[in-house]
Amino acid sequence: MNKKSGMPVFFALAFVWFTTHFGGGFASGAQVIQYFVKFGWFAIFTPIISQLIIAIVLYFAWKFALEKKMFDYRDWANEFYKPIQGIMSNVFEIMYNLVLVTATAVAFATGGATIEGVFGTPYLLNTVVIAMALLLLTIFGAELVRKAASIIAVIIISGVVLIYVPNVISSFGQITKNVADLRSGAIQNDTSFFSAMWSSLVYAGFQTTCIGAYIVHSNILKDKSDAKKAALWGFIINSTVLMLSTLGILAFYNDGVLTESIPALFVVRNGVGSSWMVPLISILIILGAVSTGVNLIYGISRRIVNYLGRSESPAVFKEKERTRNIGASALYVAITWSIAQFGLIPLIAKGYGTLGYISIFVIILPVIIKGIIGLKPKTKAKA
Repeated sequence: MNKKSGMPVFFALAFVWFTTHFGGGFASGAQVIQYFVKFGWFAIFTPIISQLIIAIVLYFAWKFALEKKMFDYRDWANEFYKPIQGIMSNVFEIMYNLVLVTATAVAFATGGATIEGVFGTPYLLNTVVIAMALLLLTIFGAELVRKAASIIAVIIISGVVLIYVPNVISSFGQITKNVADLRSGAIQNDTSFFSAMWSSLVYAGFQTTCIGAYIVHSNILKDKSDAKKAALWGFIINSTVLMLSTLGILAFYNDGVLTESIPALFVVRNGVGSSWMVPLISILIILGAVSTGVNLIYGISRRIVNYLGRSESPAVFKEKERTRNIGASALYVAITWSIAQFGLIPLIAKGYGTLGYISIFVIILPVIIKGIIGLKPKTKAKA
């Protein structure tokens, strides 16, 4: 399972988490404002809390997958939700499919529009190119998905550091002033500690609906120690990048950034290095959109491939695996591409917006409670 490579397997899994998380909404800064910055000075710690919740959930989910040897998210759900798996597994699967089709459709729309803005190429052609990229990155197996995630993660992290670190350093005085003014009431903000914490929890719930995309890769982990390292490094990477973005936007809290459709562009245009950072932001948005789609589509394609081959011998399963993987990936790429083209995103997004709330009760609380119970030492039966 653990093939020789220059990168520890837990880093590969941490990068899959990061590249799924870093979608168009994160890259553009829109989600950063929606869930954190608009709640004022609480944004200096709520992003970290959200990532800590996700890290705990993923650790217990990976640990459970390793213990039960179940790396298909449906098999995992059937085992995890016993004895009510007949209901809960279906709810879990509906949630994953909803986040998959919407996030990937948004990836087409965001990526296509961004490429059009940067290069002037037609939107339709851009989305076709993105579709081909998604298909090629999902049909050759988990190894390629993880390698692509690792490479894209390094590029994105480097880009975020280049963009936000200089801006955070140069605007640090303004950031601290804005935080102080928000705390004192000099800058008006009517939100409360409870609403900020609730938003952080909803964001964690929203992100944990992607858990199926992470379970499918957990077979590369050797033991729960690897799972712990993957969760720890994923937490460090995601919380650091999220905090850099949050602080960069906080610097312009009182300058109209809250109403911007792409806050990240507002930051670089009004901060350090605007001449060369604008194209870089565009590249990060494109990479973020594509990487999210790749990870989510691969998760569902493995589910379909495993389902179709559930009663076959290992030899027959292996023989048909590639063809089925191509078919499943192509089907979901076509569905999500069509949703983006025919203006169905707003319709689906109505249900998508409630996922964060539902996931708190379907994924976060059950996984953490069951995980904590599983940590208790088992008492030996008396002879």
